[in-house]
Amino acid sequence: MYSLYALLKVVSGISLHPKINLDRNYTFNKLYQYYMHHRIKGTQLMAWRQTRNNYGKWSSEQTSATDGDLMIAQALFLASKKWPRKTQYAKQLRLLLNDILKYETNQHAHVLTVGNWATPVSHSSNLMRSSDVMPTAFEQFYDFSHNKQWLVIKHTMLNRLLQLSEQHKPGLVPDFAWVTKRSVKAVNSTQITNKYANDYYYNACRVPMLLAKSHDPIAQKILKRMLRFFVKNPAVTAGYTMRGKSLNKHQSASFSAPLLMATSFHRNQGYDSLFFHEQWIFAKAITRQDYYNATLVMYTLIFSSI
Repeated sequence: MYSLYALLKVVSGISLHPKINLDRNYTFNKLYQYYMHHRIKGTQLMAWRQTRNNYGKWSSEQTSATDGDLMIAQALFLASKKWPRKTQYAKQLRLLLNDILKYETNQHAHVLTVGNWATPVSHSSNLMRSSDVMPTAFEQFYDFSHNKQWLVIKHTMLNRLLQLSEQHKPGLVPDFAWVTKRSVKAVNSTQITNKYANDYYYNACRVPMLLAKSHDPIAQKILKRMLRFFVKNPAVTAGYTMRGKSLNKHQSASFSAPLLMATSFHRNQGYDSLFFHEQWIFAKAITRQDYYNATLVMYTLIFSSI
């Protein structure tokens, strides 16, 4: 459902053409209603996946993905600014932010958990997903709610991400890491059922775009360390170890699109070669079979054009 999260944000925040501008609220509201109809029972969090069985019946898993809820919240924030007369967006945003803090936050370590299933009594409550670090969104949530907890979360999670970045020369960060109140360490394959958990893979690949627009000096330090690594590579491939070794020989728009977006906000700063050679993503037909790739390409295309 990452495509829904991203499209909610895109449709609420971007104006490209007068006709698109007229149709945009209608499109956003349809996506908004989809989210409203697929919330986890008793919460404002979205069920992270909907599936259809062999008999055509749909069902929703009653677990959340924090990165998705954050992007929905950011979309609602943008929508509440763009269409202030539609007060339901601001009301729903307030409810969702309260539930993110209630069900998806490690109150001891001051970081977001990976989902509502990572409860305080489980070891998973100390697991941090790198793509949950969204400093610009956290600032927007504070501006909206005046709850300083969002600034604490922003500061803590950026510092943990910086610690991860500084543990290896390439400056890359992994998909997941274990956090404490003051430190962070790598995940190993025996602790989580994901052999790429400690690699720069299909979660961490979004980090460059999530840091790109932030003016926070820590966010920019992390981002520029990563960009300096990638600008030295003739081609960005799909995944890397923390030591900078490529995990695959093929390219993927899921990795190239976030880098292209990040460099589009940092032109004439030494990353222009990366900006130009990652534009290959626009020369390829967008496939319907890979929603993740397609969403990130469209997200980059729209944000890079404004």
